[in-house]
Amino acid sequence: MDIDKIEKVHSIGYRLKDAKVTVNRDFKFNVAGIKIEGTQGEVNNMPQWVGKILSDNDLTTMDSPDMVTELKQALSKEKIVGQYDISTLDPHFYIKLKASMQTLNRDDFDRVESMMLELFRMRRGKLVKLADSSKLNSELYNKLTVEENIFFKTIHENSIEFEKQIKGDLNE
Repeated sequence: MDIDKIEKVHSIGYRLKDAKVTVNRDFKFNVAGIKIEGTQGEVNNMPQWVGKILSDNDLTTMDSPDMVTELKQALSKEKIVGQYDISTLDPHFYIKLKASMQTLNRDDFDRVESMMLELFRMRRGKLVKLADSSKLNSELYNKLTVEENIFFKTIHENSIEFEKQIKGDLNE
């Protein structure tokens, strides 16, 4: 499985989810029979991709989650659960984090990237150990991001194949 392709599909799905936007200026659009309008001060729900376009044109302000805070909390939780367990992350955590990071200035980006890599390395180490010793069950599946699920399955399959190669056919 290719993580890039799966991540792209999930990114599209994530951008189709509704987001809250606050309207900065009145607007009305009718594109291909789809009508969208807003009055200054209103708070509306609309697909994230629409909200982003309107926000980029200063017509709305998107109410987006503070991913830096979520990252700090995730890092803290990961340290607390210890080396033999893994904390729960939203399936789209890294997708949302990367989108959020694109809006940061260079210094903030570097600081957030450093925290993200620390979290990633901690979780990767745990996933390698878990994937080498067990199959993916529903409890673990629900704790992982979409990317981590693919990584886990890949490590698990490679571990089984490696063990088969080492053992060879010992029954002959």
